[in-house]
Amino acid sequence: MNPKILTVSIAAYNVEKYLEEALLPFTLSKRQKDLEVLIIDDGSKDSTPDIARKFQTLYPDMFKLISKENGGWGSTLNIGIKEGTGKYFKQLDGDDYFSPENLDNFIDFLKSTEADFVHAPFVTFTDKNGALLHILSTGWDIPWRKVVDIFEIPPFCPAMHTVTVRLDILKNNNIHITEKCFYTDVEFVLKTIRFCTSAAFYELPIYYYRLARNGQSMSIEGVRKNWQDHQKTLLNLLEYEKTNNLSPRMKTIFFDRLKHMCSLQYIFFFALAPKQNNRFILKEFDSKLQNYPDYYHSITNNAVKLLRKTNFIGSNFIGRIQTHRDKRKKIHIFEGV
Repeated sequence: MNPKILTVSIAAYNVEKYLEEALLPFTLSKRQKDLEVLIIDDGSKDSTPDIARKFQTLYPDMFKLISKENGGWGSTLNIGIKEGTGKYFKQLDGDDYFSPENLDNFIDFLKSTEADFVHAPFVTFTDKNGALLHILSTGWDIPWRKVVDIFEIPPFCPAMHTVTVRLDILKNNNIHITEKCFYTDVEFVLKTIRFCTSAAFYELPIYYYRLARNGQSMSIEGVRKNWQDHQKTLLNLLEYEKTNNLSPRMKTIFFDRLKHMCSLQYIFFFALAPKQNNRFILKEFDSKLQNYPDYYHSITNNAVKLLRKTNFIGSNFIGRIQTHRDKRKKIHIFEGV
């Protein structure tokens, strides 16, 4: 059997409506022998595993169905890393898909490069409103596809959808992601790039990311349901950064990304349905954040600064005003609002 170039780990939970669309680009590829597509059924209650099984039967050398009890998005990554055999590893959610036009060219590039991680643009889209291309606009004078030392580029934290990483880096460094928890994509990216020393930038979009599906973790419905998971992930990563011997460059990358998560956590609190104990929840988090002074003092949100002065009295009222403003400005966390 030929060695695989790209392992794709698909997180598939109750995605019967979208899974065929996610799998179709692989069936159209002329590089099927180079592809290993692991469909990780995370305890679905619909026909997701049946659809996956059909594709596995039709393309047994490319697709592999792995069924397991529900363990959340991170658990599918952990299984994908463990079971994968390819040179490179890329994650795909079961309601998204890869570009059928660019996939083969991308695989050819992965064959030829030895970069630790490859960055590629991604596209966001909705079923109603079409697509929007996201290209990393850095201003860096780096040719596309050239392998560069990580220290030749300014510190930055790539989005999950842009990342393709050598699988041996994940395996050799025992990368393990928190299970039964939302918002762990940042955990994967930060823990992964910590061990990368080289990068390449690919110019064509690969990942198509679907927005505005009800219940998504970044919809307002998802935020209200899963804000505790965001807080858990954030506090875990703050402690990880504090207790691991990171290089100055990596500390900068962690700080730039995690201070954004800190700000986002307050926005999540403001988006909660008004309840009497919201003040105490918000106050408790703010107190925990004081254990990480650089992050505590990085908060620039005026509403947070005001509430710190009032001992968080009036948090529900200010939260409603803040959330209304964020919706009006179409702040990206409220997808589908």
